[in-house]
Amino acid sequence: MKIQAKILADSISERGDRITTYLLTFPRIILAEFNTHRSFSRNSASSRAIPFKKMVESVEKNPFIPIAWQKDHKGMQGTEYLDNSSSKQAILTWLSARDLAVEQAMDLNDNIGATKQLCNRLLEPFMWHTVICTATEYENFFKLRDHEAAEIHIQELARRMKEAMSNSTPKILHVGEWHIPFG
Repeated sequence: MKIQAKILADSISERGDRITTYLLTFPRIILAEFNTHRSFSRNSASSRAIPFKKMVESVEKNPFIPIAWQKDHKGMQGTEYLDNSSSKQAILTWLSARDLAVEQAMDLNDNIGATKQLCNRLLEPFMWHTVICTATEYENFFKLRDHEAAEIHIQELARRMKEAMSNSTPKILHVGEWHIPFG
């Protein structure tokens, strides 16, 4: 899987007010960062609701693996990345951590009887996440997140969203018509 941004509905009023709804797929690790953008209306998949065995299968078959591996640095904006050899080792270590998380989550669920909502939490760093997002204002998000100083995964999400929006032609809504993503 990869970071994806698909437009579900794109509408514009006769006055020129645009509203766009996306179906987004991105690494669970950037959800908190995405949620800081309060101008978005969103509905997000819940790791509490997804059956535990289904979550384990998803994480085993299609784990999130970072796009690239920054070198350790001070502050929030690193600019140097691990070389190819070190990146390969980082991926192996990441997948080993995934395997340990799956093992411990399965022990909690199968042997101890803990609820899926807690067991699934151990798997979150390795999950892909789905969000439906609607807004009338994306420019601030694009300025902040489609920027070289942004974290690389949310930067990729912003780029894909911006590209999808620029390639979309909004449907003109006349007075009394509604923006309905699943209509």
